[in-house]
Amino acid sequence: MAGRFSRGLQVVDDSIDVFRDNPRLALLPFLSLLATGSAFLVVLGVALRYGVIESVLGNDLLRYAGIFVAISVSSSVGTFFNAAVVHCASRYFDGEETSVRDGLAAAWRVRRKIALWSVTAATLGTVLYIIDEKFGVFGSLARTLFDLAWGLLTFFIVPVIVLEDTASLRTLLRESGDAFRETWGESVSASLGISFVFLPVSLVGVAGLAWAYFLGSGVLTYVIGAVGFVVLVGSMVAAQVVGAVARTALYRYAANGEKLGPCVGRDPETVFPTK
Repeated sequence: MAGRFSRGLQVVDDSIDVFRDNPRLALLPFLSLLATGSAFLVVLGVALRYGVIESVLGNDLLRYAGIFVAISVSSSVGTFFNAAVVHCASRYFDGEETSVRDGLAAAWRVRRKIALWSVTAATLGTVLYIIDEKFGVFGSLARTLFDLAWGLLTFFIVPVIVLEDTASLRTLLRESGDAFRETWGESVSASLGISFVFLPVSLVGVAGLAWAYFLGSGVLTYVIGAVGFVVLVGSMVAAQVVGAVARTALYRYAANGEKLGPCVGRDPETVFPTK
């Protein structure tokens, strides 16, 4: 098991090398965080200004609508900028020049597929929330199991949106599921490896923010709080880029047998053999 996991970490390490060669890609997930955060802050500000928070929370229909909108916004924005990273990574693997502007243009070209995917994710997320709320522990269990299955099925949904010429939701899901089945070992291992690398860094940032908020005083509070915030955001941005790079390489291997970037010199299924 240790050897298999170490091979997954090698994929993460190779993906970090790609990120190191293209540091400007960090701007894309940063813009995603900025856009999503700004949108929710505006909505929260309006809600506080007009005092409608209690009304929304006390009305099932309004609450469900709010959840649907929140998931739609976060999913569409996150998918859009991840799609830009996937496009840039794919061009880099092909030895072509790429840029942030090029990635954003590519994401804009598939905006309809992104919208379709986001509405689907929001609808499903809202339904699962209702099931969880209405059916107690059984609803929570059903939601957890379905979330896991859905996460595996849609593991490669962004590369499929960007790299495949199809607008059918059924085809998008089938292509993503097929790719995960072909590379499930490396996919799981790489995801765990990314968490293993970046989660401790994120926790350092959270610890800095927590210390500044609860225990700090004076100028040192602002310094440590600012450093903690930068570390936290930086780790989130880096994890997004590295994850997108790894998934792009794995998807192209699963779809076309191409060994690119992190897949060069290794077969994805050898990390966790399926037989």
